[in-house]
Formats: sequence, structure tokens, C-alpha cells
Amino acid sequence: MTKKIITIFLICFSVGNRISAQNQKMNPIYNFEKLWLEFNDRYANFELKAVDWTEIYNKYRPLVTLETTSDELFDICSNMLSELKDGHVSITQYGRDKSVLKKSDRPYPVYLQEEFPNMSHLLSLIDTTLINNNFSNPKTVRAKDASAIKYCKSEKYGYLSMNGMFNNYKAANLAIDEFINLDGIIIDLRFNGGGRDVISYKIAGRFTDKKRVGHYKKTRIKGTNEFSKLETWYLEPLGKNQFTRPIVLLTSDLTASAAEIFVIAMKELPNVTVIGDNTQGILSDMFVFKLPNDWVVTLSHQQYFSSAMINYEEIGIDPDYKILNSQEDITRKSDPVIDKAIEMLNHKIKE
Repeated sequence: MTKKIITIFLICFSVGNRISAQNQKMNPIYNFEKLWLEFNDRYANFELKAVDWTEIYNKYRPLVTLETTSDELFDICSNMLSELKDGHVSITQYGRDKSVLKKSDRPYPVYLQEEFPNMSHLLSLIDTTLINNNFSNPKTVRAKDASAIKYCKSEKYGYLSMNGMFNNYKAANLAIDEFINLDGIIIDLRFNGGGRDVISYKIAGRFTDKKRVGHYKKTRIKGTNEFSKLETWYLEPLGKNQFTRPIVLLTSDLTASAAEIFVIAMKELPNVTVIGDNTQGILSDMFVFKLPNDWVVTLSHQQYFSSAMINYEEIGIDPDYKILNSQEDITRKSDPVIDKAIEMLNHKIKE
């Protein structure tokens, strides 16, 4: 009899624990606290953003009660994170089939997207401008991960556009091989949202004449205001041949993350000029974690610096020549950013 009572007690205790854990998992207050605390312990840029995270807590915490619905909690958390104005900060709710049910919006406007709601118009204009300047018809090569490059060449110059820093680097390598005997290259990063830093360095190595410091970075130590020691990334020559003649990089405020790391590294080379707009200014890798309710959250837990110890977070990397695309370009039927790049290459090869 005693054994039966003990057994029943253990079963009830086990079931009670599971119910309690399940309630805790969906508890809106518990999830909010976990979210706030993880940022409090790991986020790297409160000071740079001039954000008092305790004040943010006092602003948003009273909005969450045990009766707060999942949809309401998502909106509250999204609004709280938007205070950081950080493109690497996000919160996402996935369905059972891993489809995205909800995702926080980018917390700031992007000029190029606002100016061109239909981006295909600008992409078509780029092709037209290249062809009008005696470039061959642009070819698009896609990798298995859907990353892609577009490239073409004229008698003197090569043009290479990359939409990310992923497996498309293999195709980029082949394009660079085709350009190796030309007088100059235009590398278009205006639509490159990033990817992996190591890929940025693999591509940059094809243009590097000798070992150089590319950038530094450090990571916030969890739960402290301290950072790890600076980690140094080096540019080194890669591939059988390196292209060391004039290069023009094209950037916009869509140029982000690992694409910005590529720009920082390439700016170390004496033969590189940057034309366009400031990059987006989100350089840190993303730290990814799950809340108890299975929402996936990302945050910036690092700080990146150029070789001169400039931190471009939030402000973005400024171009040597600032030229913005606008709807007027469609009317003019020419891309002024590419026009300026060709003009710059023409000038450089005469020096």
C-alpha cells in the first residue's frame, strides 16, 4: 500500500512539473524577462547607441502581464528591440514546419529601398548602362544556396555584382580569373546584404598584393562590461593570380554585414576606390538564442574596427565619392554610380 501511495505521488509530481514547465514556457512575463536579460548580458553597443537598457525595461515591462497574448507580447518585444535601431537585432516566430509566422521589421528606413520600391527597375537600368558602355550582356550564376553573382566585361574593364557572401564566391573566383588581364574592375555591392566574413576575405584575397591587417574585432564577455582581447584578421594573397590594377567598389545603404567587412578590408588596398552611399553600419556577427517559447532572437555581441581602429557600427563606411541613385536615373536611362566608376577607371589607367 505504501509503495502504491509513493508511486502515485511520484506520477502526480512528475505530471505537475511538466504542466508547470509548460506554463512557464508560455508565460509572457518569463519570456519578456529572459529577452531583456539576454540583451543586458550580451549586447555590445548600448553605449554607442546611447541607450539606457534599464530605462527601456521600465518603459516596456509594465506592458506585460500574465494575460498578455502571444501576439501582444511579440509586438511589445519587437518595439522594445527597435529602440536599438540595429539591423542585426531581430525576433522571429516560426511555425511547426519552420515557416516564418512573424518577424520584427527593420528598425530604420533604407534609402535605396524607399527610392526604388520595385528594385527590378534599378537592376534593369544597371544592365542597360553597362551595355551602353560596351560591356557584354551580363551573365547571372547562382549557387545551390541561392546566392548569385552577375558579371560581364568590356574590352578594358570587368563588372562583378554579388548579392551575398556565401557559396557564390566560387563563381566570383571564376569571374575574377576572366578579368585578370583587364585594366580595371567594378565590384557592385549595392545589393549585398552580407553573409560570412570568411567568404569576404576569400574574395578580397584575390586582389591582395601582400599580407595586411584587414580589421579587428572583439566580443562582449557575457554578464560584464568587458570585452575579449582584440582579434586581428589579415588580408593575404589567394589564388594563382591576384588582380592589383584599379578597382572601384560600389556601395549603398543596403550594403551590410559581411559585405561591409569586405569593404573595410578592400579599403586597405591602395588601388581601391569606393563610390556610392554609406553602408548600412551593422558589422557585428549575430548571436542567436531561443526564448522559452521558442521564438528565435538575434543580437550584436561584437564590435568591429578598421586597421585605424574606426568603428563603423551605425554610421556605416563612407565612400570616397558619394553618389546616390534616384528615380531620375530611370528617366535619364543611365546609372550615375556606374558612370562615375567608369570615369574613375579611365582616369586611373592614365596615371
